[in-house]
This record gives sequence, structure tokens and C-alpha cells, in this order.
Amino acid sequence: MSVSPSRRRLLQAALLSPVAACTSHAPQTPAALDPDVALRQAAIARERQLLELYSSAVESSPALAATLGAIRAEHEEHLAALAPPATSASPVAPRVLPAVHPVALVAAERSAASAHAAAALLASRPLAALLASLAASEASHPVALP
Repeated sequence: MSVSPSRRRLLQAALLSPVAACTSHAPQTPAALDPDVALRQAAIARERQLLELYSSAVESSPALAATLGAIRAEHEEHLAALAPPATSASPVAPRVLPAVHPVALVAAERSAASAHAAAALLASRPLAALLASLAASEASHPVALP
């Protein structure tokens, strides 16, 4: 008895191998999008908006520059924590905005805090922790505002 396969077995294997190759791969379903991507992008947009508001407020209220500048610096840190390294390296150029009153800053901080907290409920654990921390920070900022 021969240990090697017969010629007939080799031919059968050769004929069936393309069929096996075609059937072994199931149709690929599109990969589900990571929900954290959209939540992170929205949080980045909120932080950028706050940075713009604070830049405008510092320009329109030089007497408050020290207080507002310190809070703006915190928002820069928030943006750096949220953004991937390539994105956080580029500075945020403030747009020319009309004068911003501290009352508008309070409203913007409260809105951002609420949005960060709501997003934290939908995010993965690591992002949820970051968003909850940002929400707490934003909620504390109105206390420091005049």
C-alpha cells in the first residue's frame, strides 16, 4: 500500500481547492463605527468653541485677562486630552468674535458641562471617565467667573 496520495486524489483536491477557497470566506460585513469617535469629535468641537469664546472675552475685557486666561488654559488642556496627538499639535486660532460678556461664558460653560456629562453616559469606560472629568471642570468654571 502506498503512503502517498493517488493521482486521482490529487486531481480531485486540485479541482476542489478553488471552490473551497471561495466558500471559506464569508461575505464581509462593514465594520461598525466606534461610537466614541463621534462623541470625542463633539467634545472637541465644544472645547474649541469655549476656547474661541474665552479668546474673545479676554480681548474685550482686558481687566479680566488673568482670570479668563487661566480658565482658557484649562480648556486648552481639555482639548489636548481629547484630541489625538496629531490633532492636538496644531494650535487653535481664535476667530474674530464680538465681545463676550461673562454671563455668556457662564451659559457656555454650563451647556458644555451638561453635554459632556450626557456624552459620558454613552461613551466607553475610558472616554466616559474623561468626559465626566471635563463635565466637572466645566461646572466649576462659572464659580471663578465674575
